[in-house]
Amino acid sequence: MNNFKKIISVIVAGIYLVSLGQFAVNWAEQKGTGGMPGAFMSWGAGARSLGMGKAFVALADDASATYWNPAGLARLSRSELTALHSILWGGTVYDFISYVQPTQFGGTFGFSGTRLFLGGFEGRDELNRVTHTFADIQSAYGASYGQKVLQTLSIGANLKKMSHTLDDHASGSYIVDIGALYSPLEMLNIGVNLQNLLALTYGTEDELPIIARFGMNYKLLRQKLLIGTDLEATIGWSRGIPYHMGAEYWAMSYLALRMGIDPQEFNMGFGLRYEDYGLDYAYATHDMGGSHRISATISFGTSVKKIKEKTAREYEVEGDVAYREGLYSNSVRSFEKAYSLNPSNRDLERKLNVLSKISRILPVNIKRTAKSDLIKRGIIEYLEKENSKVLILSLNHIITENPTDQQAKELLRLIASIEGIQDPKIRVAEGMSLVEFKLHKALQFFYDGNYAKVIEECQDVLVLEPESAQAYKRMGSAFYAIGNEEKALSSWRKSLNYNPADKSLMEFISRVEKDIARDSKEVEEKGVQEEEE
Repeated sequence: MNNFKKIISVIVAGIYLVSLGQFAVNWAEQKGTGGMPGAFMSWGAGARSLGMGKAFVALADDASATYWNPAGLARLSRSELTALHSILWGGTVYDFISYVQPTQFGGTFGFSGTRLFLGGFEGRDELNRVTHTFADIQSAYGASYGQKVLQTLSIGANLKKMSHTLDDHASGSYIVDIGALYSPLEMLNIGVNLQNLLALTYGTEDELPIIARFGMNYKLLRQKLLIGTDLEATIGWSRGIPYHMGAEYWAMSYLALRMGIDPQEFNMGFGLRYEDYGLDYAYATHDMGGSHRISATISFGTSVKKIKEKTAREYEVEGDVAYREGLYSNSVRSFEKAYSLNPSNRDLERKLNVLSKISRILPVNIKRTAKSDLIKRGIIEYLEKENSKVLILSLNHIITENPTDQQAKELLRLIASIEGIQDPKIRVAEGMSLVEFKLHKALQFFYDGNYAKVIEECQDVLVLEPESAQAYKRMGSAFYAIGNEEKALSSWRKSLNYNPADKSLMEFISRVEKDIARDSKEVEEKGVQEEEE
């Protein structure tokens, strides 16, 4: 994974170097947007993005995503409001405001407004007398929506109304934009935004050009430094392929420094953050002079991400209780709800995947029978400890007892398929149950001196028959043979608990306890004697 990251880093660095060189070559050739319908919408949104040369389509992680890329709305987990105020040139004022509202189940909604205002124009009559004053007002207001469709992919859309009022003439358009954000790596984001994809105009014969904006950003220095590049392609308007390049560096947790360039401006700025509040400033140099851009941001409300995680955990607990009670279909429904809220939970994903398949074979398993208890215990062990042995052992035991049990056979094939086990069936000598077969194998291993195998076989028996006195007895003998008298006595006492009529075992336990007591006393006396000497 580290090598993969290094390769990606080299590729991205190469792309940025090539882009920077191409930007320098094309700087003098780049054409602006003057005269293009809807050109005022190219001024950007939020002083943070403006300070980065408007290279923001792949970042779009704040309320200005309603402008840059609606897919970025899916990344916000709290309600957020941002507002920008810019004084441009010749008294022109540019404002932007955006509010976003994440929801627990339905993605994130956003509402925004953009306005370019230039007032003080005089209306005159045929005698050149001032009759009134008017303003040139261009604005756009819209609703946005962003939704995460995969863990690494988000999509979004804008529906906007754009209008232009000049004296008594009004025109405008109804517009649809769509966007997407893809994050193949934690430090790499790729974004695309198609603006004016659909446009219905009124009061004008001008057609809005479709603007395709592609961007990429990459994080370095433990994600303190972010560098980004955006490219634009305009259909129906000859203006080349404008570049936007920018960088943001968080010098401290509350202070960010920014720099950026685009075809028309050189930008620099900074950002301040304190808890839920943010203030961003950008300064731009332009052929027409410098301009200041200031925006403020506030986040509020409970994090939707935390609410989702809490609700997901409640559904997950509900699912855990259901499968432990043998209600496998109910458990799947609860886990599906939990996973829809928290798709990054890999353990939940594994449980859901396994239980979805199990529930098709065994939707409910709540009757208190030896078979149901074995299956339930095996499924719990498999889901919670990722240990398939208990379930495979239990299913083999059921099949040995009842060779016609199709449910057990299907479950055994399923688990073997999931785990990649070629032959999960345990071969048992004819006329013996699986318990008898394993007890016999334990006895053979004991005679061969393979005491670890004795313990293993007896433990398998206790999975199938937890009250097997014979299994505890043979396991105790294996522990005694390897010198673990404490575990041997513990196993033998359990054997006696289930078979109190075993007099020979009772006598042997008594003899061993006396030997242990005598040895302990001798050790103690020897210690006292050494101290006296």
